[in-house]
Amino acid sequence: MDHFVCLRMIQMNGVDLAQFQFDFDMSFGVLFMNPDGTIYGRYGSRDSRPPEADSEISMEGLRAALEAALSLHKGYPANRSSLEGKKESQTTYAKAELYPKLSHYTPLINYQNNVAKSCIHCHQIHDAERQMLRDAGKPIPDEILYLYPMPQVVGITLDSRKRATIERVAPQSAAAAAKLKPGDQLQYADGQALISIADFQWVLHNTPGGGATIPLTVLRSGKTGEVELTLPDGWRKKTDFSWRVSTWDLRRIALGGMSLETGRSASPDQLGLEIKGAGKYGNHAVARRAGVRPGDELIEIAGLNTRSTEAEVIAHILNSTRKGDSVTLTLKRGGKEMTLSYKTQ
Repeated sequence: MDHFVCLRMIQMNGVDLAQFQFDFDMSFGVLFMNPDGTIYGRYGSRDSRPPEADSEISMEGLRAALEAALSLHKGYPANRSSLEGKKESQTTYAKAELYPKLSHYTPLINYQNNVAKSCIHCHQIHDAERQMLRDAGKPIPDEILYLYPMPQVVGITLDSRKRATIERVAPQSAAAAAKLKPGDQLQYADGQALISIADFQWVLHNTPGGGATIPLTVLRSGKTGEVELTLPDGWRKKTDFSWRVSTWDLRRIALGGMSLETGRSASPDQLGLEIKGAGKYGNHAVARRAGVRPGDELIEIAGLNTRSTEAEVIAHILNSTRKGDSVTLTLKRGGKEMTLSYKTQ
């Protein structure tokens, strides 16, 4: 740590979004940078709710990333080409407060009064991006809905204690087809030097849809080799985004404020979801005002009646409706079925 100048960022007000690109839904994230703005790598990953929310990070993993960043720094600028892809070349807005949904914020937090209300939280940037598209009547692209996919979606589980090192390979996955093995260290992906799980997520996040191939440089048993990882159609949609803080706003937009969970009596040929919660206030209470109650069994929603996850239901509604469209749902309460409807936002 003595080799680093450390800066802690606690808000997104006034932050240069082209420079500071990371998964805005995380609780903890690190960017390793050169003074000229070059990014050596990222650290910090998450793929679940508490108590497993910190399963993808560790002190050992952070130390390994720190050491790797220092190694890249010592090789700079000769290694510049392997770092060029680590910075976003274009963003929708340069600053968070320029988004229409966040325009009431200022570049600085009001520390004299209403500190919390004047602070732009990281996840609000995802909220603002999606709402802007929704307000314009545009679909929400998969790249914005299924953010920062974990390596597991292509069959790779990386060891959280080591530098981009494979712990497990899922059978019949893209990783298995590429003949990757536990113990392999992913040194480069798409030409970018990797120092963590988050670095590999960055590559996946910026990879287009199905059919793409990611070239990998792999260290195995002291020898370096080249591997091609081919991504199948629909690979990104394997991501379950229901843990994300920004999904709370998606529940408002698509579900009228409902939250869904797998039902106890779910069968493979049914939707298999129960209504875990229904918001009580403001725009999050749309479904409740329509008559929905926690504990209701969801039979069908927006024409979807086959086994689905909450994330799949949200994606289905976002892709099949526009703002203000009506959504019809059939639910069961006390053994009786009823049909209700609400409007999307």
